[in-house]
Amino acid sequence: MRSVTAESHFRRLVRALVYIAGNLERPCTVEEVAAAAAFSRFHCQRMFLAMTGESIADLVRRLRLERAAWRLRREPVDVTEAALDAGYGSAEAFSRAFRRGFGMTPSRFRTAWPPPRFGSQALRVRYYPGEGRIEIDPPSGETNMDIRIESLDEIKLARIRHVGPYNEVGQHFERLFGWAGRVGARPGRVLCLSYDDPDTVAPENLRSDACLEVDTDTAPPPGITVDTLPAGRYAIYTHRGSYDGIPEAFRRLFELWLPQSGEEIDDRPCLEIFHNSPIDTRPDELLTDLCLPLHDGPAEATGK
Repeated sequence: MRSVTAESHFRRLVRALVYIAGNLERPCTVEEVAAAAAFSRFHCQRMFLAMTGESIADLVRRLRLERAAWRLRREPVDVTEAALDAGYGSAEAFSRAFRRGFGMTPSRFRTAWPPPRFGSQALRVRYYPGEGRIEIDPPSGETNMDIRIESLDEIKLARIRHVGPYNEVGQHFERLFGWAGRVGARPGRVLCLSYDDPDTVAPENLRSDACLEVDTDTAPPPGITVDTLPAGRYAIYTHRGSYDGIPEAFRRLFELWLPQSGEEIDDRPCLEIFHNSPIDTRPDELLTDLCLPLHDGPAEATGK
């Protein structure tokens, strides 16, 4: 089952890539890509980046530039026409982007031999504008991560919304603990909900919730919300070490574990459960459960 589901994830990604390549003349929304791939809308950006190495917007920009480059060498188009075809409002903006991608101006590119490839790094997605063909190699490699699948009961939480870099959410926990102590609420687990992919959303716009499990019905002050995190299934990896390693661990979950797991991700935020605190714990001994939300249903395989 695991290999079948991995192939399903890959085939669905290929459908999305074909859709993008066939619609370069207009903006391509996350909703359209998610629909083409039958991916979770909530996690589409993160899944796409993990599996392709590029965000949806970056890939669209690159394919448009590669198509423009192909036209410049094979068709009698001027730079302005190529710029408009690639979605740029001026030849100047197009030329700057073209030079960043190919290392030379569009005019020089016309006769350069051999013609340079886009970028200096190997790209997973390969585009052949003349044939209208797009390819990607299937993901490979092992996660080397011990993953377990668990169903978590609903959790009553006090939470504070944070907008900004994820590594700054910790400032809100002191207020949560202080309020819980004043109202006599026994604090439980310390958690964080993350709503955005830090690889595709600017740090100042990242949304997360600092959360503290509580057992009170006392009305909270402004800025603190008390509600319930619904029960659900999660793929859980216990990360040992500094919080700086959490983004890379989540990337490996999305890129390597999920496509081979036999599981489908759900439209809920990722969850972190902190088992100790950096206040009294060395960075290399911090323990954090990284929880990937999954659809209901029996797990076919957990794997490593």
